[in-house]
Amino acid sequence: MKGIQILTDKNHHRTELEVFPTFNVNVARAMTLAISEEPITGFQGFGVAITGASCHELSLMDPEARKELLNKVYSKDGIGLSVGRLSIGSSDYSAELYSYDDVPFDTELRHFSIERDQKYIIPMIKEILSVNPDLFLFASPWSPPSWMKTGGNLCGGYMREVFLECYAEYTVKYIKAYAENGIIISAMTPQNEPNTQQSGTMPACIWHPELEAKYIGILKEKLQESNLDVKIWMFDHNFADANRVLWSLDNCEGLANNCDGVAFHYYAGTIEETKKIRKAYPELDMHFTEAGPRLYDHYGDDWCKWGIMVSKALKCGNKSFTGWNLMLNEIGGPNIGPFLCGGLVTRHTVTGELDYSGQYKAFNHIAPYIRKDSEVYSVSVNEEYDVQMHAYPQASQEIEGFLIDNHDGKYVLVLINPNDDKQQTQFFLNGSWWYVELTPESISTIILED
Repeated sequence: MKGIQILTDKNHHRTELEVFPTFNVNVARAMTLAISEEPITGFQGFGVAITGASCHELSLMDPEARKELLNKVYSKDGIGLSVGRLSIGSSDYSAELYSYDDVPFDTELRHFSIERDQKYIIPMIKEILSVNPDLFLFASPWSPPSWMKTGGNLCGGYMREVFLECYAEYTVKYIKAYAENGIIISAMTPQNEPNTQQSGTMPACIWHPELEAKYIGILKEKLQESNLDVKIWMFDHNFADANRVLWSLDNCEGLANNCDGVAFHYYAGTIEETKKIRKAYPELDMHFTEAGPRLYDHYGDDWCKWGIMVSKALKCGNKSFTGWNLMLNEIGGPNIGPFLCGGLVTRHTVTGELDYSGQYKAFNHIAPYIRKDSEVYSVSVNEEYDVQMHAYPQASQEIEGFLIDNHDGKYVLVLINPNDDKQQTQFFLNGSWWYVELTPESISTIILED
């Protein structure tokens, strides 16, 4: 076998180096990596949110430049993203604040309309679909219409039980309206971040767990009545609240049968907290549905963070990994909210110049190599190479990674070294030892083939 290492660190971008087998000889003190024997299967793909703000910024681009960018992001010649998240009405990353029926107490939904999405949101989504027609799309609402909530405002408040039936009909109308425009929604979450109203600073809504469970049952019934094959992923909030999800599944009658999966964000807690849900309800898929770059915090060079997060998500059995905004401008807009997020790509308003985030660079090392039929194997550091306590509190962190087998004669190993010093690593694969050096704060894609 022969091998190459594609390396990104603070001094190199996708530099290609030759990797050599050492056959039956290993390096005495190199860090030995263990490759698991049990594969992880069924991963559906990587994606980002195609928010209203992202569509607005895309619409301002020169058409040829936009085509080039969308090919870089969504085609097989680029990083090949295959999942997209849409917002049902406004999110905090929208250029405008609205729902699809802002006429108070229009319970018959006579004024329901997606007309505002026709300006630039639907056209941009359709351009993306022209690049990747097989894009898996799921949708999330940040807020029901204001009149369905306490406080009567899109920003903040609690969902009211009396409007659950009406809201389910509203959601079905959205799915049908998008389908009429050639955009098929394959899954949805009932509410983005149901545990917070963000102090009224952005579109948001709190849902009691029992109300969420009741709504999921109503929504599933209405989807079935309309012959819509749309998966429901419950929750869509932080790892730290995994116990809420487990309580709901244990105590809300029918919920485990009415939903198809559970969606999580990374803003609080650890992804390992979700393992107890997988153990108790293995029939439910886990999905990583939101996390994006910080505009003013290592925006362009946090590839280690995203490589580690992807690795952990795969090891915890997540079936998809979706970032946050596809594109924002250089001040993190358009935005209706308090957060300073960056896009996967940043577009500068004056020059049109594009900057690429560390998340994009990490995806570039991983997404092109994982297919739906891939077998993924976790990689861990041999227990002999634990923390060197003499170096505490600056002790090295563990190397993170995984191996991909597509049964095409190639093995792809992704390794992340988050430390500020070089790490010597070695692993045994296909009858031979291989030695790889990982430069400081680097992500490497190692391709071994016959």
